[in-house]
Parts: sequence; structure tokens; C-alpha cells
Amino acid sequence: MARVLNDLPRWITVSVWIIANIIYFTVTYFRFDQSDEYYYTRKILGISINNLHVHPALAWARASAAALNLNCMLILLPVCRNLVLFLRGSFQNIRRQLDKHITFHRYIAYMICHMTVIHVGAHVFNVERYAEAYDSPTPDRELLRVLSGLGSGNSSIFLNPIREPTDPILATLRFLAGVSGIVITLSLIIMVSAATELIRRSYFEVFWFTHHLFVLFFIGLVVHGFEGIVRRQTPASVMQHNPLNCSANPSNWGKRDSSGQMRCPIPEFEGISAKAWMWTIGPMVIYIIERIVRFVRSQQRVVITKAPEDDYFSIHVRRAGDWTDALAKACHIDDDDYTATSKLPM
Repeated sequence: MARVLNDLPRWITVSVWIIANIIYFTVTYFRFDQSDEYYYTRKILGISINNLHVHPALAWARASAAALNLNCMLILLPVCRNLVLFLRGSFQNIRRQLDKHITFHRYIAYMICHMTVIHVGAHVFNVERYAEAYDSPTPDRELLRVLSGLGSGNSSIFLNPIREPTDPILATLRFLAGVSGIVITLSLIIMVSAATELIRRSYFEVFWFTHHLFVLFFIGLVVHGFEGIVRRQTPASVMQHNPLNCSANPSNWGKRDSSGQMRCPIPEFEGISAKAWMWTIGPMVIYIIERIVRFVRSQQRVVITKAPEDDYFSIHVRRAGDWTDALAKACHIDDDDYTATSKLPM
């Protein structure tokens, strides 16, 4: 019972984090799945199943992106040792939870991996739908053709970022979002693969150096949305061009009826602004300060006194990688007389 009570704050913290992810994911999903501003985006990215037009990929991609922003904001904080030590000394009632900071770091990493799978999978589908929209076999092919052709002479109104029929893979490599997405995903795969317990214990240097790919990961994350590939109908355009009423007759867009009124002007679209940098700039600044503090402290001269009342002191080092293995060999611990001080390195 005592152990349960001791761990209760930890599980409360984890539960709050999971609930926050679920709420943010769900709210974002329904925003992109229901909002009129994304009606045409859903149309161009949707599929027809038994004459029913469904559009799951847009909402899944954006909801997972929202969860990724949340967790990428949190992932650096548990590894800021000086911050953890400061909080540990300032708030004694949460010391036990702060002692599990690396465990929480791993939990966040697992969530990032799961959301990355959803995000990449959804966008692989989206890129293919963008490329196929010029010659779509769906019942809405006329609407998709008109939507894809918008903006040939005015970049402010286009919806389809792929401006001509092309191979989806080539289209991906033409955009900053595609290239940065590949960099982010590869960096994450390498870091997670090298962070397994087997690699950490047997080849710690591999784990240490590959984990520094987080620099590339965060650079790619910050610039990933700068182009605004996913677009929406502007609020002002929705007021003048109701997509629910106007989508049935795209050939009449921009034309006046017999009374001289233009009921469906050509819709205008805009890119979704990048938000990842807003989420991560604070933790990145904190982490940079953390590394500066570590560097300054590493340059300080330290005088060590250990057990002055004893004739000697001992140091225990576990062989867990190339460096410690080389240290063990330098100390001749595999020799029969490895304790001889004459053989110890000076």
C-alpha cells in the first residue's frame, strides 16, 4: 500500500499527460474534419467508398501533428539536468517524481514515435491524392480538376500545392515539407533504434552520438511547416463562397447569373501557418542554457577530498562501452596482478 501511495503522484502526472494528448488530438481532429474552411481540402484529399466520399487522412495528419507539437515541447525538459536539480531542491514534495525524469523522457519518445507513424502514413496518402486530383476517377472529378487548376496565374488562390500531374515521390522531394519530413523521420528512427537497452549497455558511444541527431530533428521540425503546404479557404472567402452550396457547380464559379449577381465567386485559399516553432522555442532556449551551464561548470577547477580518515578510496566503474573497456585494459584488470600499483596508468 505504501508503494502505491508513493507512486500515485507519478501515475497522476502520466495520466494528465495522456489525457492532454487525447483531448488535443480529438479537438484538432474534429476541427479539420468539420470546419467549412477545410471543406475543399477534404474534398481533394478524400476518397470515395461505395459512392460515399470520406476524408480521414487530413484530420489524422493534422491531429497527429498537434500531438507531436505538444510532445516535442516536452521531450527536452526531462533531460535538462540542472533544471531538474533546481526543481528537485525547490519542491521537495515532487522529488520522487523528478527522480523518474528519464522514464518520462522515454514515455514522451514513445508517444512521438506513435504520432509520427500516423502523421507520415496520412501524408503519404495525401500526397498521392494531391497528385491524382488532376485526373481523379472519383464522382467529384470535375470539382477536383477545377480545384487543382485554381491559381495558375494567381498564387494567392491555389489549393493543390502540386501544380501539375507528377509522380508523388518526386512531388514530395520538391517541397521543404517533404525533405524536412524525411530528415525528421530518419533522425527519429536512428535515435530510437540506438536507444534500445542492448545498444545503451553494450555500445554506449553509439547511443550517445546518435542521440545528438536531435539537433537535426528539431531543425527539421521548426522549418517543416514554413511552406504552408496544407491550405484552407480563407474566412473572408467562406463568407462570399459557401462551399456547401457552391461545390455542386464548379463550372459556374466566378460567373454572374441572370440577375447579374455572382453567387459563387472563385474561392481563395491560404496556407496554414507553421506552429511547431511556437511550441518548441521555449524548451530549446532552456536546453541551450542548460548546455552552456554544463560547459561553464566543466571548465571550473574542482578540489576533491574523499574519505580523508581512510588510507585509500575505491572507484567502481562498469564496463559498458569502448571507453570503459579501454580503461579496464589500461588498468590491467584482466591480468592476475592487476592490483599492482605499478601497472596502474598515471
